[in-house]
Amino acid sequence: MPKKRRSYHHGNLRASLIDVGLRLIEEKGVRAFTLRELGDRAGVSRMAAYRHFKNKADLLGAISEAGFTQFADALEAARNGASDSFAARLAAMAQAYVRFATEHAAYFEVMFSRVDGAAGEAGERAFGILEETIRQGQESGEVRAGDSVMLARMAWAQVHGISMLRLEGGASFVEFCSEILLTGLRG
Repeated sequence: MPKKRRSYHHGNLRASLIDVGLRLIEEKGVRAFTLRELGDRAGVSRMAAYRHFKNKADLLGAISEAGFTQFADALEAARNGASDSFAARLAAMAQAYVRFATEHAAYFEVMFSRVDGAAGEAGERAFGILEETIRQGQESGEVRAGDSVMLARMAWAQVHGISMLRLEGGASFVEFCSEILLTGLRG
C-alpha cells in the first residue's frame, strides 16, 4: 500500500520565513545567514524555503518590500498627522524616518543594503510621499521652485544619514537638522 502523503500545515510559510529571516538578520547581520539555516530556525525542511524564494537575494527582496511598505505607511501617517504647514509635515516625516530606522533595524538594514539598489514598488511609494510633500510645499510657496525630485533626494539623504549614523540628540537633533534644511546655513 502506498504511503499516504502528509499535507503541509505551517500556515503562511512565506510570512513566517520573512519573520525568521528578520530575527536572523538582527542576530547575525544580513550577510551571515543562509536559507538552510532559515529553514532550520523556522522548523521546516531545509528545502522548504526554496518553495517560496529562489535564493537568498529573493528572500531579501521580499523582506525589503515588506519593510518599505511599513516604512511608507509610517511616513504617510506622520505627514497626515502633522499640521498643514510644510515645516511641520517635513519634521514629522523626518522623526518617523529616524524612529523606523531605530525600531526596525533589521528591516532598515535590508532595505538599504540591496546591491542592485532596487527599492521596489513600496520603496518608490515611500520616496514618492516625500517628493509629493515637497511639491505641495512648492505649490504653497513654502519651498523654493526647482526639481522636486532633487529636493526630495537632498532631504532624504540628510535624514537617512542621521538614521545611519545614529547620532546622539534624538528628536531634538532631527528638529535642528530639519530647521537648518528649511532655512539654510546662513545666519
